[in-house]
Amino acid sequence: MSEPANRLPVGLRTIALFEAAKGVLAFAAACGLLSLRHTDLHAVTDTFLLRHGIDPERHYMRLFIESVAGATHHHAGQIAVFGFAYALIRLVEGYGLWWGKHWAEWFALLSAGLYLPWEFIHFARHPRLFTAGVILFNLALIWYLGKLLVRQRLQRKRQTTAPPGPPTSSTPSNEAPADARVH
Repeated sequence: MSEPANRLPVGLRTIALFEAAKGVLAFAAACGLLSLRHTDLHAVTDTFLLRHGIDPERHYMRLFIESVAGATHHHAGQIAVFGFAYALIRLVEGYGLWWGKHWAEWFALLSAGLYLPWEFIHFARHPRLFTAGVILFNLALIWYLGKLLVRQRLQRKRQTTAPPGPPTSSTPSNEAPADARVH
């Protein structure tokens, strides 16, 4: 069974939705960070931890609260700008993959591969099942997109090296036209 030419693989559409979802989440996080620019981050962090049943007086929680409180409003704005840029990149990638743009497939392949060295380093330092899952997911994504790109390349190569079709009417022929033949 062959799929219609205009139908994209389900895997590609799934990756497009995943990338778009990451873009929407990054956009929401950047907006949330901007909304906290003119608030007392120390108090907000304490309230958040207490609301979720986490004791803010524990040693590591104190370190977390102090690092959050140490972030200036200027830094929050810079981080939000990076969050908006990341969101834009992911949304554009999702759009390109959804519509089957060749550049988006290459971009997704490269962006998935770009994170792998850091994921391996993180896994070597802190081996966790979640980190292993992220690595396996990205490797599967790279394999799938690579396979898709190789298949497309082979199809393009076959199309350019295909033998020429039957002669057209503009090419000379040794036969006389059908109506000029003697029976």
